[in-house]
Amino acid sequence: MNWLNRSSLASFKTSILLGFMALNFLLTGIDVLIAHSQNNFFRWELIPLIFSPLAVLAVLAQLVFQHNIVVKRTFQTTMWVGVAVGLVGTLLHLAGNATSNQVSLNRLLVTGSPIAAPIAFAGISCYALASAHYSGTTRRSKLLVFVGLGFLGAVIAAFLDHARLGFVSSYTLIPLVSGTLATLICFHMAYGHANPHKTETYTCFSILILNLLVGLLGLGFHLAGNLAGTQSIVWARMMYRNPLLGPLLFSNLALLGGLSLLPEPEAKLRD
Repeated sequence: MNWLNRSSLASFKTSILLGFMALNFLLTGIDVLIAHSQNNFFRWELIPLIFSPLAVLAVLAQLVFQHNIVVKRTFQTTMWVGVAVGLVGTLLHLAGNATSNQVSLNRLLVTGSPIAAPIAFAGISCYALASAHYSGTTRRSKLLVFVGLGFLGAVIAAFLDHARLGFVSSYTLIPLVSGTLATLICFHMAYGHANPHKTETYTCFSILILNLLVGLLGLGFHLAGNLAGTQSIVWARMMYRNPLLGPLLFSNLALLGGLSLLPEPEAKLRD
């Protein structure tokens, strides 16, 4: 942290945050492309695929032409559309799972379409809006709130996904524990005092690094599960059995948390 405070990295924080948001929209679009291809892009499933590249372009334009008012308004509008896409997508997943009035809760939340997945668009959009609009300790607090909510969503998604297996393997509980710890520490850092104690900061970074490793470990477990009992790579299993990009959500959120804690530019801190 002392090195970060002395470095000139703070002056590039907004650019780093927005660049990472563009990458998030790109990877989320790829994840949706894989998931929705299973249904041959039925009905409204093309909406997130159309929105994702538009969101990437809007974020990159804001990154390059941040003082242009037209670009700024376009960026803000696109991000609010992203919030709507996330919320509507969640409702459509729920509606798709509710095939009848007698549908079970297990079908509605566990075995059907993942209800926690579409909300990622709303989360990324809100994070991008906060990154461009706020500054100083206010921005750090708001970004940590969004990261905390992201970890909470990741824990719920992992719980519902692993519930399909009945938590047969004890290691399926690891992301639930690490994600819960990350949720709590992010909220604590967000709502605590403006200058957190060194111990709090180190604790936060330690938990974020733990989740970074949990995401990579989960990728290995998912990959091993998809390759089990096969003599070659079966791409259908890679795409639809154990989602390869799912565990990396924890790694992604850990990186977002770390970026949120980067020092703010001194001029903005004085403002």
